[in-house]
This record gives sequence, C-alpha cells and structure tokens, in this order.
Amino acid sequence: MRTWRRILRALALMWRARAAHLGVPTSEDGTGDGGAPPPAPGTHATALREDRGPLAPERLLRPRQGRLGDCWVMASMLAIHETAPERLRRLLVEEADGIVAVHLPGVSAPIRVDRRLPVDDRGVFQYGRRDGGNPGWVGVLEKAIALHVAGDYASLQRGFARFGLELLLGERVRTLLKMPSAAQIAAWRAEGRAIAASTHPLSPLVPTSAGPLPPSHVFAVVGADERTGHIHLRNPVRPADLLVLDARRFRRGFLSVDVTGPLR
Repeated sequence: MRTWRRILRALALMWRARAAHLGVPTSEDGTGDGGAPPPAPGTHATALREDRGPLAPERLLRPRQGRLGDCWVMASMLAIHETAPERLRRLLVEEADGIVAVHLPGVSAPIRVDRRLPVDDRGVFQYGRRDGGNPGWVGVLEKAIALHVAGDYASLQRGFARFGLELLLGERVRTLLKMPSAAQIAAWRAEGRAIAASTHPLSPLVPTSAGPLPPSHVFAVVGADERTGHIHLRNPVRPADLLVLDARRFRRGFLSVDVTGPLR
C-alpha cells in the first residue's frame, strides 16, 4: 500500500504541474475557440455524427461511460449528478447553429463545441451519454474536456478523479489515502459532498455481487449505512446499478477517496 501511495502522490504532482501550465487557446473575439480543430474520434470510433437528441432536459439522466477509458471524468460527473445535478446544467449554454458554450469554472473563457460526437462504422455513438438516452450534455462536456484539456479523446483516458471534480466544479478537492468509515461517508453525503473512490491494479482480487472489482477504475460513492458499515457505490459504466460493499471489501478494493466541499 505504501508503494501505491507514493505513486499516487507523484502522479498528482505531475498533473498539478501540467494544470499550472495549461493554456486554453482563445480567438480574437475571446470566445475560447482559438480555431482549434475538432478532436480525433479516438481508438473506438471512426467518425463524428451530430447528436440531434435533447441536450439537457428538465430531468438530467445519469451520465454513463462508453468505450473510452475516461472513468476519472465520467465518475466525477456521476458523483456531482448524484449530489447537485444543477451544477452540471449550469456549465452549458446553447447557442445558434448547434453550438454549445461550455463554461468550465477553471477556464477563463467558454469552450464552444458543436454536437458532432464519435460513432463507429454503423453510426452508433461510442463514448459518454445520458444513461438510457442520447449523448446530450454528457457527450458535450466530454468533448469540451477532450479538446481543451486533454488535447484529444485518446489522452482523456489518463487521469484522477480529483482533477475531474476540480475541473467541473472549480473548487479544491481532498484526496484521502485512508479509507473512510461508513459513518464518515454518511456524514459527508448529508453535508452535500460529492465523493469518488478509485480502485488499484489488484482490485480484481476482490469479489463483489457484480463480479470482481475492475482495476484502476473510478466509482461514485453515493451513500453508506452506518448501522451495517456498508458503502454504496455506482460504476459509471453501469450507473443505474447500486453496488453495496462491506467495510472490509471497500478497504481492500480501493486505493483512494476524493471528497469535495458541500455543493448545496
């Protein structure tokens, strides 16, 4: 465990240094477009197709991760959605001609993207989407982050939940390397804090009701039972399913927990 803690701290410092030097290109009118080309479709898609479905209807469906390994982004969206979904809605402003202005709190200018999103040879959307629906707000946020933060969809597959939460909220997030108790998680949730938990490469050795835990993956922590000590999580790949773990499996299967301040 000490080895993984050292690795996590080292990688966190690398990402912090990168963020400090991150420059978002801006155009002459200050829109944040900068004439940047659209991101390449990535390894699991072959083209881009316009999403003509709803963007952000009154009821925000949960975000669902697609075939892109960007769980640090999608689990962060899911954790915020389970806590204060209006925070996500406020990031998006629809403009003319199918353009959406994405207002990431840590970026000085809005990021304007169209709704042409990655599809496979059959025209099926491949990456983030609203669970049970079209890509909508999830695909637009994912595209904005891929283009102006990671550089392309492929690079979006490397990251930590802490940075996803900070990117979407514009607020500092605590990373804990000691797993909190169910009572502590319940208290955080009562305060309106979003929580994400990350597994490690050996997590598949930990069995659960949904099968072995996936390695190096991020979950949203959505609650806990103080009486039994069980932790409640949602996997961004299957966000509708609630995963319940006892305290021992939670400690064995997870490497770190990221906690925001109160969001409501």
